[in-house]
Amino acid sequence: MKNYVPQILAPLFSLFAALQLGRREDDAFSPKWYLMFLPAALLIGGILTNDLHQMAFRTLPGAVTLEAAYVHRWVYYLAMTWTVGLLLATGLTVYCKCRVSESRRYAWAPLCVFLGGFALCALSFANVYTFHKMPECFCLTFAAFWESCLQIGLLPANSHYRYFFSESTVAAQIVDEQGTPVYRAKNAPDLTPGQLDAAARGPILLNADTRLQSAPVQDGRVYWVEDISRINRIREQLAEINAQLAEENELIQAENALKRQRAQIEEKNRLMDAMIALVQPQLLQINRLLEEESVRNLKRICLLGAYVKRRVNLALICEKNAAVPVDELTHCIRESLACLTQHGAACALHQTGKGNVSSRDIQTAYDFFEDCLEAALPSLSALMVRVECGERFSIRLMMEDAAGLPDMARYAQAGPPAVDASDGSLCVTLAFRQGGGRP
Repeated sequence: MKNYVPQILAPLFSLFAALQLGRREDDAFSPKWYLMFLPAALLIGGILTNDLHQMAFRTLPGAVTLEAAYVHRWVYYLAMTWTVGLLLATGLTVYCKCRVSESRRYAWAPLCVFLGGFALCALSFANVYTFHKMPECFCLTFAAFWESCLQIGLLPANSHYRYFFSESTVAAQIVDEQGTPVYRAKNAPDLTPGQLDAAARGPILLNADTRLQSAPVQDGRVYWVEDISRINRIREQLAEINAQLAEENELIQAENALKRQRAQIEEKNRLMDAMIALVQPQLLQINRLLEEESVRNLKRICLLGAYVKRRVNLALICEKNAAVPVDELTHCIRESLACLTQHGAACALHQTGKGNVSSRDIQTAYDFFEDCLEAALPSLSALMVRVECGERFSIRLMMEDAAGLPDMARYAQAGPPAVDASDGSLCVTLAFRQGGGRP
């Protein structure tokens, strides 16, 4: 019974092959056709499990085995109908898809093969022809059917290679080991032995627009000619375009350099204007003190100069960073305190914690320190500064004999400042609502 498996599957695969004729390899096969595997599987299962139900073959009464005497049942006839129907569908599909009228005129040949195979199967069914069994006769019919389609051209086949090569538009030829042409296209050029030897070592130019190339094949070499005129034209166009682009690139580079230079100048001017605006009051004081030409003013000028220097430097640092280390503030204050000692005041600086502080807050803190210092002069006798950087950022000034206090209103948004004079000394604290560093 296993012989019936190819008998049932062969017509299905033949139909699938016919449906693929004329389609590209990457075209997807419709999934609905795969549903035909279901009836094929049911028929195969019905025949292979005949011992359980005997719906395909039934043993006659008195027979020792099934092979000895049996009759065909409805599953067997259904399998035969399946085989014949799919073979007819395959033939019609192949005929309809053929576009060569000369081949369609010989469509009677596959039909004769089908009828001959059908007759052979009928004789085998009637036990007149016993050399092959029924499944074998069906398989032979399928093979003969496809071969007849190939012979009459209903199916495309690769043959007459010599004529294909001769009529090809590719200017190529195949030579044997002695250099004698075996296959040659009509438009292939006549090559000398020297050209053949040179092309075998590498591509050569037959003229400015023609290149000869070769490759080894079995028992010889293949030579072909390439038209490179279009490539030459493209190269000339590319050379012209490259020359134009080079000129434009030089102009663009010069223009970009000019723009960068102009942007740098504008940035420098902007920074200069911003820096001058930051220390404008101190610069005016320095000019006024210099005009008085008093030796007593030199210490005050040094103190203002230290602030101008450190304030501009701090602004430049903050210009590039959103947050800076609190140490930058202590460096600024330390330099101002060094100048303050020239006035005879006792100075001390204490820092608690380390971390980063927002650029805005650290500049405000230094401005607050400078305003308090200038307001406390000239009677200031002692100053202790405490900078805290932890959960909150703050600066505290404890002053002895301070002449006065600056306008605290300008720092209200950051703090506001707290003033304490309960212990005889003046203590001013600016604690920022936001900012501060992380230890």
